[in-house]
Amino acid sequence: MPEKSEHERIIKQSKEKVKLSERYINTHNEVIKTYKERKKFEKGFLETIKKQKSYWEDQLKKTDPQKDKGRYNELKDKIENEKSLIKQIKDELDNLDKNIINEEKDKEKEIIRGEDEEEHTEEEEERQDES
Repeated sequence: MPEKSEHERIIKQSKEKVKLSERYINTHNEVIKTYKERKKFEKGFLETIKKQKSYWEDQLKKTDPQKDKGRYNELKDKIENEKSLIKQIKDELDNLDKNIINEEKDKEKEIIRGEDEEEHTEEEEERQDES
């Protein structure tokens, strides 16, 4: 049977692992919070770009391609640029969703590992008390 000092060392290590697990969980929470804030910002940016695209489309409808070919082509280019930007933002939103899901999974694993460590610590403390 291990000595009392060995039990104390094991308990101390277990408690440190629990604290570390809690820090990891807090870090995951902060990362998730940051992703969600970025997602909110990106959604706002997406709405702005959609409104701008709609404006360019309205201007395009009002422009006669025979009378003002330069302006007509310029508006078409602006619309294409906005479409490209909308696609990029949607891709970024998808990536943020995936990152949030992955962080949630990692956090759950850490919670389970932390709970297991807490149980182990309690068992060690009980064994020490019994000896």
